[in-house]
Amino acid sequence: MRRLLLVAAVCALPVLAQAGLPSDLAADVASLATPATAWWLAGGAAATAGVHGIENPQRTRDFLDRGAWDFLADRGNLWGDARLQAPLALAVWGAGAWADAPELARTGYDMTRALALTYGVVAALKPLVDRTRPNGEPYSFPSGHTAAAFSAAGVISRRHGGWWGGAGVALGVMTAMGRMEDLKHHASDTVAGAAIGWLCGRNAARSEQDPGLRLAVAPGALALTARW
Repeated sequence: MRRLLLVAAVCALPVLAQAGLPSDLAADVASLATPATAWWLAGGAAATAGVHGIENPQRTRDFLDRGAWDFLADRGNLWGDARLQAPLALAVWGAGAWADAPELARTGYDMTRALALTYGVVAALKPLVDRTRPNGEPYSFPSGHTAAAFSAAGVISRRHGGWWGGAGVALGVMTAMGRMEDLKHHASDTVAGAAIGWLCGRNAARSEQDPGLRLAVAPGALALTARW
């Protein structure tokens, strides 16, 4: 839990130096207030509840802890780690700026904002739900690793689509597998994490023409505007 908060803080520090970043983060939060978000949340909640009713952590671990499944799960565990995801997002952002590649820089910027919002949601939910992990440790729900992996996948799929988006989703699934194989999470934890991360990632990579609420800053005024 402390590591998650630390990574979120480290992720936010260089971001706050970016002109307009605070208002962009506020706009990210405001832009979640859409019917599409409500449907995504409802779907994620339904899937989480459905999986919760049939999950069996030990049986899942036994299935994943062999052959190719074990290989994929182990790599997924690494991919979803905050110590990789946060530096990766910042590195993509920085590399794009350094190479004067606006699309790459924007992808990294979106990944960074999405990750900050994802970790914020996860950090708030973990102590609130206070679910025990399959291995007996606390703060099981939702899976932060899975949320981080799907946060990146959400950005990449919306910005680049195609094979890149598919690869991001595949890595997210591998991350969920790794967390279940290590008995760090119940299956429903990973489903909830995937829904949270995907929503935050897709939202961060939205077009300015997408419907939703926006934070507008004007001389002497701060207001929310809506587009539909």
